[in-house]
Amino acid sequence: MDLPVHSFPRSASLPIPSGDLRATNLFQPVPIRRDSEAMLSEGPITPPMSPKPQSEANREGGAIVVDVQPRFSGAGVQREMSPDQPTSSVQTPMLSHRQPESGEDERPRTPPKPPLRLLENEQSHLRKGTLRLTDFEVKGTLGTGTFARVLLVRIRGTSTQGPSSQCFALKVLRKTDIVRLRQVEHVNAERYILSRVHHPFIVDLFATFQDSLNVYMLMSYVPGGELFTHLRRAGRFTPDVTRFYLATIILALKYLHSFNIIYRDLKPENLLLDSRGYLRLTDFGFAKTVDDRTWTLCGTPEYLAPEIIQSDGHGKAADWWACGILAYEMMVGYPPFFDETQYGIYEKILRGRIHWPREIDPLSRDLVKAFLHPDRTKRLGNLIGGPQDVLDHPWFRGVDWEALERREIRAPIVPHVSSSDDTRHYSHLPLPPQDEIPGLFREERPPPLSQRFEAIAYQFLEF
Repeated sequence: MDLPVHSFPRSASLPIPSGDLRATNLFQPVPIRRDSEAMLSEGPITPPMSPKPQSEANREGGAIVVDVQPRFSGAGVQREMSPDQPTSSVQTPMLSHRQPESGEDERPRTPPKPPLRLLENEQSHLRKGTLRLTDFEVKGTLGTGTFARVLLVRIRGTSTQGPSSQCFALKVLRKTDIVRLRQVEHVNAERYILSRVHHPFIVDLFATFQDSLNVYMLMSYVPGGELFTHLRRAGRFTPDVTRFYLATIILALKYLHSFNIIYRDLKPENLLLDSRGYLRLTDFGFAKTVDDRTWTLCGTPEYLAPEIIQSDGHGKAADWWACGILAYEMMVGYPPFFDETQYGIYEKILRGRIHWPREIDPLSRDLVKAFLHPDRTKRLGNLIGGPQDVLDHPWFRGVDWEALERREIRAPIVPHVSSSDDTRHYSHLPLPPQDEIPGLFREERPPPLSQRFEAIAYQFLEF
């Protein structure tokens, strides 16, 4: 695939041609960056649609998982939720839908397709026993969330220059918060999935640790920052640039779906640019192995598929819907369904009316509409041909998929990075206090035998 990249200089400033800027409607809403975290209260939360019977909700972890600070994207809206505001006060709309019968998830309407490969047959690539938390020094904070933060760490005594540099992203999750927000199943699933998958467009997980307060995931550091940041700077991408990025995501999803893994959190904030300008999919907190359907409400409001909102059960097709939202947002500059409230976003998704700027060519429109088909059985990527139908779509004509997966094609944006610990593409956040990450600064004695089988410790035995 030979993409014209003249309009995107190989630098961090990323100006776009003046013609594109003039065509951009400056009064259109600009999405505000939000993290996908748990929005839970101590009791059951009513989702946008009537919940399933409690017994089924318990099997899914009893949790409704959406952004703690929803990505409201109405024009001029700068809404932030106070950290002290109880999540139970967040208003969620009630919309009518068909109530699933008890046990329906155990009796799918059509026989589920077996995965092309089994995740349990893949060898775990985690390093055990060779590294300790105290082997790392903290260099900076890359991001924070509701119950997690990501630190930049380096193996002590190594240089930031040359091929021997050893910098990593260390995801830190507080155990008590994971349990309180009922995210134990999601955290353990994230560890299990990332320990066995390996793909050039997915972040690598190298090791996991725990101390008395936290669990830690040691992952590859991707220095180019979020695609969200680059998209906001550029305003929007040309179809050719969008094609490059969307093609890499499609290959990553095709790989994950071969294991029956659904990702469920696709958005520009979870796509990182490596030093060569290729995307890496990160944050697998909502990833799950599903043979047919699941009912947990999770993701970012603007990216939720209709079947998720309607509590009708969702599977791989929800990821292909998110591809359509992502393609539209990259080419237009904002998502197709936006509103100042979650209720308004959900209503517009279910209504399905999309505004098409005149700059969007017919073939690009056809691709997005194929991804955003409200009927998941007719949605591109979820038809009889599966992911191959996406690869064969005329919009991708000329793409050398094998060369792309080998990373042999020049990327349209190559972030400027001066060293392995360069953080210019991330927000400069303060370091956490040492007492909040004790395992990184001192060896902790093993807990007394009476404490080794406490409820919290028991739930993270794999770390």
